[in-house]
Parts: sequence; structure tokens; C-alpha cells
Amino acid sequence: MREERPPFFIVGTERSGSNLLRLMLDAHSRLAVPHPPHLMRDLSPLAGRYGDLSDDGNFARLVGDVVRLVDLHFFPWGVALDRERVFRDARARSLFGAKAAAYREYMRSRGKVRWGSKSTHLIHFAGEILREEPGAQFIHLVRDGRDVAVSAKNSVFNRFHPHYVSLLWSREQRLAAALGERLPKSQLMTLLYEDLISAPDASLRRVTSFLGETFEPRMLEYFAGAEARRQAAMSASWENCSSPVLRNNRGQYKTRLSPGEVWAFERNAFEELERFGYPLENDRNALEAARERGIALPERAGFFVSEKLRQFSVGLSALWTDRNALLMVRKKLCLARLRWVR
Repeated sequence: MREERPPFFIVGTERSGSNLLRLMLDAHSRLAVPHPPHLMRDLSPLAGRYGDLSDDGNFARLVGDVVRLVDLHFFPWGVALDRERVFRDARARSLFGAKAAAYREYMRSRGKVRWGSKSTHLIHFAGEILREEPGAQFIHLVRDGRDVAVSAKNSVFNRFHPHYVSLLWSREQRLAAALGERLPKSQLMTLLYEDLISAPDASLRRVTSFLGETFEPRMLEYFAGAEARRQAAMSASWENCSSPVLRNNRGQYKTRLSPGEVWAFERNAFEELERFGYPLENDRNALEAARERGIALPERAGFFVSEKLRQFSVGLSALWTDRNALLMVRKKLCLARLRWVR
């Protein structure tokens, strides 16, 4: 029997094409990559409240909450997780141990032999992952941050104003770059979204080679699968998932961000843009000088007001247009209850 391969993680920043890559990899006959319920992000702030997880009762409560959040996920997995099996299958008494056991159960339900996670937020938890899975592999997916800001403007899952998007994007690229400096090349690869859409065949061959898997042509037909059609129908944020690769989906910021928004983004993230080969629209020296001066209070206030107005507008629209809007509210209420009870 072939030795079990370690799990893999797609990390970076949301709105960078991770849903596309997830669907491509999930189409592989061996790989199971479910839509992520972001268990580490949501439950990590509460982890200390469960007490000593070597105690069966405490760990059972944690496993129960992990399973409950999967059940309430706005993109249902289509499998009823068995709490007792997740409890027994956990290889470590930790939040990640419970998450991994839940993912393995999903993997088995799909008849697959290796699991991956598309929770880009896990770049913040790489240390915890590596303590329990020393051989874990990471795919750092990078997209031009200014295009990430364009996509984020209409998504209910993110910050909205390019100023705030740039702060998150630059921070997460720095974290991934630092992780890449610590890990051998066999454990972290960087993939540009622009390469993925312009040359999907070659990019997927790179990814599968990195993972030690065999490339399968079916991965290029991801959009024809039931998973892709279901995701596209859930939210306007995912409507492209059931279409072939949009090979020209780059440089959108040039027409969809104002010059002031591009400036605001580049002022915060010019070093990271340059690190990954994205040309600046503004003079680097002027950006550096502006960063050193800092952002004046009126400009900060303008960012804040714009962010809140956009948040209200997009959130209100989503209640009418997204099938998952009410499911998201249900999960948030569950998390609020856990924060209160735990």
C-alpha cells in the first residue's frame, strides 16, 4: 500500500483565485479539497476555553463544535460527520487535530486518499500545522493585490476599500514569503494566479509535481463538475466557477479602481507588489515618501466611511441575491453563541 501523503494547504489572500485552484485540485481522482468552513480562524480565539484537551470531555466538546460548524457551513459538504469517529480519528488533541479528522472523514466519503484545505487564512496558523504535520505542503497562491482589491469590492467575505485590502494582502504575502524561507522547496511553492489562468495546463502540472501526484486532464474540466456548478449557484462572488478559465482576467484594476484607490493600495504594498513582479503605476520614491509621512486623519476617516458604506450596500444586496446569505447569518449566530457560552 502506498504511504499516506501529507495534507496540503492553499494559502495567501482571499479573492486570489483559490476557489478556482480548489476546484481544479478537487477534480483529481485522489485529492479531496472541500469548501472551507474556516475552522481554525473561527475557533482558535475560543480554544483556551475548552480547558485541558487531554480530558475526554473537553475534547469531545471541541469536536462537537467543529462538527456543528461544518454542519452549518454555508457551502454544505454533503456528508454527515460522525462526532465519535472524528473524536477517535483525531491524531492530536488540538483544534487542528479535530479539523484534520473531519477533513479525513470527508475525504473517505468522496473515495479519495489525500486531503487538502483551501482556507487561505491558514497562513496565520502554519506553525501550528507544522507542529502536528511536519511534512505538510503549502501552495502560496499570489494574485496582483490591486486586482484582489477589485474583486473584494463586491464580495461579502472581505474588507472592501483598497486601503484595508492592501494592508491584509501585504501582510499575508510577507507571512508566506517568510514561511518559504524557513521551509524546503519540497514543502512550499509559489504560484501566480496570472500564470494559472494564462497557462492552466502547465501550472497544474507544476502543482501536481510539487504534490507528488500525477497530472490528470480532468482537472482542466473542473467547470463541468457538479461541485463547480453548485458553488457558482451559491453566490455572485463565485459565479465564474462554472465557466472555463478566464484567461484575460488580469489588470482589472486599471479600469475599475480610481487613481486614488490605486495610490492608496500601492502606498501600503509597493514592496510586496515588486517582490512578485507586479509593476507599479506610481513612482516608487513618491510612494515611499508618502508612507513615511503617514496617512492624515481626514484621509483615514474617508477610508473608514467608504468601507462601512460599501459593507452595508454589499451586505444588503447579498441578502437578496446570494443563496448562502442566510446560511452565513446562521453560522455567525452560532459563533456568537459559542463565544458567549464557552
